[in-house]
Amino acid sequence: MIKLIVSDMDGTLLKHNGGISKENIEAILYAKEKGADFAIATGRDYSSISKIMNAHGLSCMSILGNGAQFASKEGEVLSSAYFPKKQFKEVIKVFDDLSIHYMIFTTAGFFSTHDPDTVRDAFIERCCVQFDRDIDEYKEQNDMPCMHLQQIKDVNDFLKSDIDIIKVEAFSLSIKLIEKAKDQLKHIDDIAYLSSFNDNVEVTDVHAQKGMILEKVIERLQISKEEVMVLGDGYNDITMFERFPYSFAPENAETGIKELAYRVVSSCEDNGVAEAIYMMIPKGE
Repeated sequence: MIKLIVSDMDGTLLKHNGGISKENIEAILYAKEKGADFAIATGRDYSSISKIMNAHGLSCMSILGNGAQFASKEGEVLSSAYFPKKQFKEVIKVFDDLSIHYMIFTTAGFFSTHDPDTVRDAFIERCCVQFDRDIDEYKEQNDMPCMHLQQIKDVNDFLKSDIDIIKVEAFSLSIKLIEKAKDQLKHIDDIAYLSSFNDNVEVTDVHAQKGMILEKVIERLQISKEEVMVLGDGYNDITMFERFPYSFAPENAETGIKELAYRVVSSCEDNGVAEAIYMMIPKGE
């Protein structure tokens, strides 16, 4: 019996327009009625996901920052694996040397070592290209936390502060530059890095991976891996697929993720999450 459903957001639960379909919401509520809890596993921060979930009347546990945090339904951080500050300068030097923009996700909001307006504009441009959306859509979403970057004036002071770093996310319209960055990052100790999309790379603590923190979560909940189903579309989901037997990939997922999946379901545009839920928790039972 499935007791926990864990879903990635972008490209899995969310449609490309950023919304959750009526069919997916109904399936989640149906699963809850049958005794299965629901959780999010994402590279996003809590404020970003809570706004979306609250709009649909859902509250859920969440794995955040690709595994850097595990939070309760109320947003309380119950477990964490924060970015190792001793590697921070080495990591951002990789991006600075390649002239790649990046944002720093922290427990005190979003930061940049460069001009915030320049970084924000580059992020919006990248999103418009990646998700084929109009720039006005993003300007209208000015309340998104990542649109309000704080500038780090002194890196040494920042590193001495009690602010914990969740992840450093770099992005570029040049896929070749992202690949060059990843080639250099592999020589840095105590970090993990992955790409949610081909135009970005997200750097975290080596233990901040979705599958690793989910193993700790199910220990806390006292359930087995066979009582969990996971859903995802990108390589930041790969550790869940490697560690949990009931893994589902939407048709739009990366090829490597689909090859690892227990089942491939319909795309995020065609209610793949609902299809997977009903496959594991059939109606009428």
